[in-house]
Amino acid sequence: MPRAVICLGSIYLHVFYEVDDLEGFLSAWGTGLSRGGREVLSPEQEKRLTELLPRFARLAGRAVGGQAANAAHALGLLAVPVILAGRVGADEDGTFLKKRLTGVNLEHLVSRGESGRTYILATPGGERTLLMAPNANEQLQEEDVPPEVMASSAFVHVTSCGGKGPLAAQRHILQHLSGRLRVCFDPGEHYASLGREALTDLFDQTETLLVTEKEWELFGGNLRRLAEWAPPVVLVKRGVQGTRMLTPVRYLDFPPYAAENLLDTGGSGDVFAAGYLAGLYRGLNLPQAIRLASSLAAYALGGTGWERYPDRKVMEAVIASLR
Repeated sequence: MPRAVICLGSIYLHVFYEVDDLEGFLSAWGTGLSRGGREVLSPEQEKRLTELLPRFARLAGRAVGGQAANAAHALGLLAVPVILAGRVGADEDGTFLKKRLTGVNLEHLVSRGESGRTYILATPGGERTLLMAPNANEQLQEEDVPPEVMASSAFVHVTSCGGKGPLAAQRHILQHLSGRLRVCFDPGEHYASLGREALTDLFDQTETLLVTEKEWELFGGNLRRLAEWAPPVVLVKRGVQGTRMLTPVRYLDFPPYAAENLLDTGGSGDVFAAGYLAGLYRGLNLPQAIRLASSLAAYALGGTGWERYPDRKVMEAVIASLR
């Protein structure tokens, strides 16, 4: 059996709403959430939200989301053996999530409690405000993934989940297998908001850190040099400015790949992560893997959600152009 990439982190049901009077909703919600912002919900807050939303918004659909789920799905399409580790609910939403994760090994996906949900409120102009209910994601345990499965992996891709429990579990998993894993860590805005000190133990076990420019700033990172506390490779995703690679010896900029029709930026960072890992899995060197990641992420920008995630054929064409 070929060694797999393990994606360990968030798995959410994305519930989309169209809202005309966002200001009215935010005023009634009353938590200080601003337009285009995001908020993490307790179970009680989620219940209140579902009661309030029908007054201001219309249900527009649902889809699979979450950093780990997106990256696992993308890796599956690229024909890279992939295991998704984490938690979904033992509910109808959990069944929906698992049915759509085709091509992904779900043997270590725990089904318990209620599924995590992200409520995405979209205005007519396309602006999105997010309210996230971690639910099952918040219950991730160290015992959810057998150590022998982790140790035999080609790479482990770690993403945020929700709450403090999952972060502690991820920390213990990586510490227990210290030196035996090749770890790629994408903290996302949620973990980045906790600050650098909260993630020190994860940084110590990480080979490649994936961050946006905003997240790098939250950590106190410098765009011109690699800090002592940082992993050996840091990739700063800078949108239209491309990607900056920071290593102990230098920094190097990689230009962006322009999307033909920019439709949706959601999940493009997870396709970038999948492309980067797929490149390393296929034996590409570091610059080649970054160029592959950028190209595949740009390809995905031409569609919404998962509809234009690249497949193996697209990847092979990019790889051929790199060699």
